[in-house]
Amino acid sequence: MAKSLALKRYCALFWLIITSLCAPAITGASGNQDKPFLVSSISSTSPFVGQEILLTYTLYFKNAAPKISAETNPSLQGLWAKESVPDHFIKSIPATVQGERFRSAIVKQFRLVPIQSGSITVSGYNMQCVLPQQQVATNGNELPDTPVKITAPPIIISARALPEPVPEGFSGAVGDFSLTLLSDKEHLRVGEPLSVKLTLTGKGSLLTLELPVVHLPESFRQNPPERTTTLNKESELSSGSITSTILAWPQSEGEFQITAPRLVVFNPATKQFSTLLAKPLALTVTAAVQGIMTNEKEPSDATPEKMRDFSPLITNTAIIIVLLLCGVAIARARKIIVQKREKIQRDAASELKPDMGKSAGKMKQQLFTMLEEAGIKSPGGMTRSELKQALLEINITDERRTELLTVLDALDMIIYCPAGTTETGIPEWIPAKVTVLLNELNKAGGAR
Repeated sequence: MAKSLALKRYCALFWLIITSLCAPAITGASGNQDKPFLVSSISSTSPFVGQEILLTYTLYFKNAAPKISAETNPSLQGLWAKESVPDHFIKSIPATVQGERFRSAIVKQFRLVPIQSGSITVSGYNMQCVLPQQQVATNGNELPDTPVKITAPPIIISARALPEPVPEGFSGAVGDFSLTLLSDKEHLRVGEPLSVKLTLTGKGSLLTLELPVVHLPESFRQNPPERTTTLNKESELSSGSITSTILAWPQSEGEFQITAPRLVVFNPATKQFSTLLAKPLALTVTAAVQGIMTNEKEPSDATPEKMRDFSPLITNTAIIIVLLLCGVAIARARKIIVQKREKIQRDAASELKPDMGKSAGKMKQQLFTMLEEAGIKSPGGMTRSELKQALLEINITDERRTELLTVLDALDMIIYCPAGTTETGIPEWIPAKVTVLLNELNKAGGAR
């Protein structure tokens, strides 16, 4: 009994020592909240096949925002995918995670549509980043950064098959929609143009569905339909309208009817199929207008002879007058263009100098605007390596490229650090550098 009690005490003492030795490592791992991390989220983990969902990657960080130098997109097998257009200026907002204060920013979004049923794993998205120093050098020189790789956790999607039986004619329309058929006129003449529009409005898989075909009467000559899509940018999932426009010309008179097209739709909310029908169009085509006859007397036989004598002179005179008028018009147009260009340059020069009272965010937006005018498309959505590469293609010096990256880093540090507080004071060297850079970018944009 004494031996057993001693053995228990020895084991308890052994585990106490092991626990005390391991405690600092566990605390360091769980308490290292300063390192940025990614969160994966999706609008639905169990969508139907053909149903659109939204995948979002959100970056959480403390102190200064990390600079994204490169990224790897996730594996999207078994899914139709379209990446959302990056914002011109990625904004961060305060956030709280497990009682800790962070800032969060959406860095990547995909609209996904499952094309097969079953379990689909979305994984592999990661970013190569550098963590800026916590202090800005007084002379504006760039300080060494800390590289770090951030990987987003995987997400599992359980795609559900559509209920059987699937109606004949189903073409991938999953959502809540309405269908209309309209024409710009109901009464027209032979040869007169007619515009017929089929419009699908609602919320759902607008980017992947197929519209039904509008069948016109055989006697109508027509152009191929033109499809336009209008989406609501404020909506997370695709909502808006798709319009198919047909331009046609009737070739014979009579009473005609354009039959109503039908579209089979599956509504995920009700889990049921339905058929949308547009109202048919009734058209009345009458004969074309004949040429109007005049009552003027025919000219005498002498008139054509005189006209033939004068026609070369009249023609040459008309050509000379037209050429003179064209020359005057070109000269005036050039003068107007030069005056407008000078005015634009004067206005731009007067607005290029940033106000010392402006925020760091406003200065960054101003730089991004000038970068776009200089030829860089969507600089706010670029990684650091992509921006560096894009800067090589515009007409500014290597020194200005380096200064621009340094200023952007300094502005980010002011905007995002510390988390949850207002912007700190802006050092005097930053507005001075911004002024120089804005003027350089303005020259680069004007030289395009």
